[in-house]
Amino acid sequence: MQEPIKLLEPQKRMPFTLAVAVRLLVLIPVFGMSIFMIIAGYLGVQKGNRFELSSLIMGILFFLLSSIMLFRIFVSKKRQLAQLQYLFYTDRLVIYNKVKDQVLHELFYDQFPAFTFHENLNNFGYIVIGKEEPVMARGGVFGQNTGVNMKDSEMMLENLPEVKNVYVFLKELVDAAEKNAVSQ
Repeated sequence: MQEPIKLLEPQKRMPFTLAVAVRLLVLIPVFGMSIFMIIAGYLGVQKGNRFELSSLIMGILFFLLSSIMLFRIFVSKKRQLAQLQYLFYTDRLVIYNKVKDQVLHELFYDQFPAFTFHENLNNFGYIVIGKEEPVMARGGVFGQNTGVNMKDSEMMLENLPEVKNVYVFLKELVDAAEKNAVSQ
């Protein structure tokens, strides 16, 4: 079996993309308002105001939904990333789940889709391979933004230190494969 020329693992920290930031801007206020609705509804029901029961029920529903979504952002995603390895071979990139012992994606450089990278001020970031999901969901009659998109891009190399260097390395491999394919 061929040995990879480079092996990377995501850093063990919470993934933070632009989409995650926008989701948090929406979810944290909803989470806070749900707590306020629960407290106000509970106090109203204790005083005998039956109309506050709807506020209590809605507060509980919003609390549960926002808690589940925040859990997915802070815990589940971090746990998923801890299982991944990014293997760079001379002819392909492999995204591998080491816990399940399973290849998730295998992309040959001569057929590689478009890719971009995003980095923060600490040279830390991610590379999106293929179509990048927009931050805002599109829809409606006139194609207007309809809300926050809760889907991540399908293929990403996340939580990478020195992401620009990894991007340049990957670009060189893809360019060399394309040049080799043209010369043949």
